[in-house]
Amino acid sequence: MLDVGSFQHEHKRKQKVCRMHWLEYITRFIRRQSQSWLIVQALLLLTLIGLVDYSTGYEVPVYPFYAVPILLIVWCCEMRYASVGIALLSGVVWWWADVATGHPYPSQWLQIWDFLSRLIFFFLVMFAGSAVKKQRDAIRARVDLLEHSQQLEHEIVAVSERERQSIGRDLHDGVCQYLAAIGFTADLLRQDLARQGNAKVATAGEIARLLQDAVERVREVARGLSPVDRDEGGLELALDELALNTSQLTGKNCIFLCHEPVEISDNILAVHLFRIAQEAISNATRHGQARNIIIALESGDGEISLRVSDDGIGFNPNQGRRDAGMGLNIMRYRARVIGASLEIYPHAPTGSVVACTIHQRTGGKPLPAAHQPTATSAATLL
Repeated sequence: MLDVGSFQHEHKRKQKVCRMHWLEYITRFIRRQSQSWLIVQALLLLTLIGLVDYSTGYEVPVYPFYAVPILLIVWCCEMRYASVGIALLSGVVWWWADVATGHPYPSQWLQIWDFLSRLIFFFLVMFAGSAVKKQRDAIRARVDLLEHSQQLEHEIVAVSERERQSIGRDLHDGVCQYLAAIGFTADLLRQDLARQGNAKVATAGEIARLLQDAVERVREVARGLSPVDRDEGGLELALDELALNTSQLTGKNCIFLCHEPVEISDNILAVHLFRIAQEAISNATRHGQARNIIIALESGDGEISLRVSDDGIGFNPNQGRRDAGMGLNIMRYRARVIGASLEIYPHAPTGSVVACTIHQRTGGKPLPAAHQPTATSAATLL
C-alpha cells in the first residue's frame, strides 16, 4: 500500500532542493557580474524603492524593502565599505521620501528619532546579512574541504588497492615461478641421488616438498592481495572460491549464488565488494556462530546487490563486541568509499543479513536484470 505521508515528504524535499538550486543559480549569476555594475544595480534599485515610497505617501510603510539593495551588496559585493554606503544612502533616501511626502511630526526630535530608528534598522539588516554570509561561506568551505578529503581518501584507497594487486601479481608471476623452478631442480636432484644410491635422497626430497609448500603459501598470499581477477566474471569466481575455502577451512556450509553474470567494469569496486563479503563471513563464523552461510550476488534495475546471510545467533550492530564492531566499521567504510549503501538486519528465523547495494551503470545503460534469489529460497537453503 502506498504511504501517502512518505510520498508527500519526498515531494516537499524535492521542491526544497529545486528551490535551493534556483537560489544558487541566481546567486552565481549575480556574482559573475562586475563589482561596479553590482553597485550601479543596487543604486538603481534603491532609487526605484525611494520613488515608490514617495508615490505611496508616508501612510504606507515601505522601509522594509530598502533591505533588498542592502542585502544585494552584502551578499554579492566584495568591496569592503560598499554595504555601509548603501545602508547610509537607504537612510537618506527614506528621509527624503518621508520629508517630500509631508509627513507631519509633533516635534523635530520625533522626526530625528524616526530617522535614526530607520537607519538603525538598515544597519541591523547589513550586520545580519554579513553574519549569514560569513556562516554560509564557512559552511561552504567545510563542505569543500570534506569533499576534497573524501576525493583524496578515495584516491589513496584506489592506489593502495592497485599496489596490493600489483604486489600479488608479482608474487604469483615472479616469486611463485622462481620457487617452482627451484623445486623442480630439487626434485631432479633427488632423482639423481636416488639413482646413485646416495644417503641424501631423503634430504633432497624434503627440500623439494618444502619448496612446493612454499609455492602454495606464496600463492595464497598473492591471492589474498589480489583476490579478484580483472577478467570478466572475476568477482563471481572470487566469491565462489571464497565460499569453497570457507567451507573447507571452517567446516561451515557456505555456498555462493549468482543466477546470471554480473558485469562490473571497475576492478576496485569488485575488490571492495569482495572484502565486504569476506568480512561479513568472518563475523558470521567468529561471532555469529553460523552453520550455514549464503553469498548472493545479483544485478537488476541499474543496481548491484551483494548479500551475505547466515543462520547464526545474530547480533546488534550497535551493541557488538569490539573486534566485531571494528569489522562492521571496515565494511561501512568500504561501502562509503564506493558510494554504496550497507544494511545489517535480522534474518528470519535466526541469524543476520549483510546487504550492500550500489547503483551501477555501464556505458550509460542500466545493467541487465537478473533473476534474483528470493528471501524464501534463501531461508529454505538456510
